[in-house]
Amino acid sequence: MSDRAARDGWHIEPEQHQEWKASVSALQEQLSRKVQVLQSVLSEPCLEAFESIVLEYDLRRRGLRLDCILLGKGVVAVLEFKRGDILKAHIDQIENYCVNLVEFHAETRRLCEQSHVILVPIVVQTESGKRPKQPGQRGFMPRPWHHISRPAFVSSKSELAEALVESLGARRGTVSIEAAAWLNAPFAPSSTILDAALSLYGQHDVAAIHAHAAPTELIERCAQGVLSWIRQSTNDKINRVIFISGAPGSGKTLLGLKVVFDREHQKDTVFVTGNSPLVEVLQKALQKSYKRGQSRSGNLAGYPKESAKHVISNATFKIVKAHSFLGARGSGTGSMDGRIVVFDEAQRTYEKGRMVLRSKLDDHEAALILKSLETSYGKGCVVVALIGHNQFINSGEVGAGAWIHAASQRGWRCVVSDATLELVSDSERLALEQPNLREQIECGHLPHALRYYRNLGMEKWAAAVLDGNSVAAANEAKSMEPCDTIWLTRRLSDAKDWARKHRVGEERAGLIGSGRGVRLAAEGLFVSFKPSIADWMLCPDGDVRSSNTLETIQNQFQVQGLELDYTIVCWDLDLRREANAWTSYAFSGDRWLKRPRDLAIAMNGYRVLLTRARRGMIIFVPQGDLSGLDPTRESDRYNSIADYLLACGARAL
Repeated sequence: MSDRAARDGWHIEPEQHQEWKASVSALQEQLSRKVQVLQSVLSEPCLEAFESIVLEYDLRRRGLRLDCILLGKGVVAVLEFKRGDILKAHIDQIENYCVNLVEFHAETRRLCEQSHVILVPIVVQTESGKRPKQPGQRGFMPRPWHHISRPAFVSSKSELAEALVESLGARRGTVSIEAAAWLNAPFAPSSTILDAALSLYGQHDVAAIHAHAAPTELIERCAQGVLSWIRQSTNDKINRVIFISGAPGSGKTLLGLKVVFDREHQKDTVFVTGNSPLVEVLQKALQKSYKRGQSRSGNLAGYPKESAKHVISNATFKIVKAHSFLGARGSGTGSMDGRIVVFDEAQRTYEKGRMVLRSKLDDHEAALILKSLETSYGKGCVVVALIGHNQFINSGEVGAGAWIHAASQRGWRCVVSDATLELVSDSERLALEQPNLREQIECGHLPHALRYYRNLGMEKWAAAVLDGNSVAAANEAKSMEPCDTIWLTRRLSDAKDWARKHRVGEERAGLIGSGRGVRLAAEGLFVSFKPSIADWMLCPDGDVRSSNTLETIQNQFQVQGLELDYTIVCWDLDLRREANAWTSYAFSGDRWLKRPRDLAIAMNGYRVLLTRARRGMIIFVPQGDLSGLDPTRESDRYNSIADYLLACGARAL
């Protein structure tokens, strides 16, 4: 597991490595039990039609791992092993696995359509417990899933053979399934699920990005420019990276979604991001939006109403986490869609040589991504790189330059606007002067001056604060409208009261803080806890999971790319004032350690936190330990932060 994570470019903390190591024996024991059950059952002569066994099948793009698949003549049996009571959720899960195979697995769909192969979902109860009563008669799901048997079988270990025999009896043909072809089949969304995705997106009112900051006409103009260049690449078979830049909250994500869900390129586009929390929020928001607006009499893209549950859960496949889409870096994507990739937060790719556990990346991640696309699709590939200015928040992130250099090395062209060109470094600007490298897009930058909910002054204020320019920050604060005042308090309860007083209706408020601010724990704020970001952003008032309860805190890694109406920014000693300058610290063991090399990352982390609010922000700086007994929470350290922010124009509540 660790080696696979390293190959996929993930940084694994030592604690996670130890947890995996400790669980290996348990996993091996569990797998061994499954194998013993299968060996016993499949030794029956009446089950010789089952010719291949696939264990722990990874349907990577969907983030699913299927316990066991039996490939037989005319039948694919999908098994899920469960201990104890069998719940309705377990039956829904196994049926959804079968739906995913029909909708996204190219070979399964071909076998169903051409050879009338059926899929049979089976939940295997490995230990005694409750289970639902089984019906006397079975049938099949409605179209287009009419090859999936239902309801799912629920059997004990001793009853599994009987369930498999009954499955064979329901076959519509006896074609043999070639295991190698099945295992190597690409991810290929069906036309019906693709239509459902477009229909679902067309009805959405995604709350997390609904109140986007840039006017829709500018986003639309940028999107049309991107689509024009995609059309050009499709026609001239030239690979291109199209750069779209913008400030936090300027509408880059919304633009990317517009491109991905455009019908002209619907079979080729995928929205890919390394920002996993954003994926979770977008997917859940789309699902909730459709459920709210679903017509009681109408169908979704031809699916019957009774299938809505599975359609809604699976029609968000065009929004993908980076590691799920890319697979093994440089060797292909394993997908039939994805020739056109909208890559969100593209500045956050890792550099060559980045140590990931015990392995180094062979090349910059951007170069490996371009290689993957070339390997899978050849010519006419497009990466739409959505670049946030000053938004790298992890060590080893290399910014836009990696994409420029990768494009140059691999013969891709860069489509860059003049406005974006002004944001890159001198070396990157010089690299773009190479012959036949740069092409121009007229509208390729979403400037922060166009936001309407959040005042431009707030962003300028945050920039001045982090640049150490208290005079400029104070002047900026004076120029703000009274409703945009930046408040500061030393009492968390006062900050919560302020947020509750200002938030009305469906507006959202929430606690946010630095992922390194671990001593906020003394205030009851645990930045490493990371509750479900989708629930936190979308659950309504009265639901304890909602951000509006002001009980749980999210860090910058969770909220980058997302916005709230009102934020309580909780400041800890990981970024503090020393000798009239910012200094970065990390907590290790029982003490803070100075980390000067991480200063830019720490500052960008707080830049994210200070730019999440659409309507209002209050900064909470703890008083620290007034008794003087806790050296990790020295009150003087907190006081220096608060004093500096007040000098920058923040107003004491």
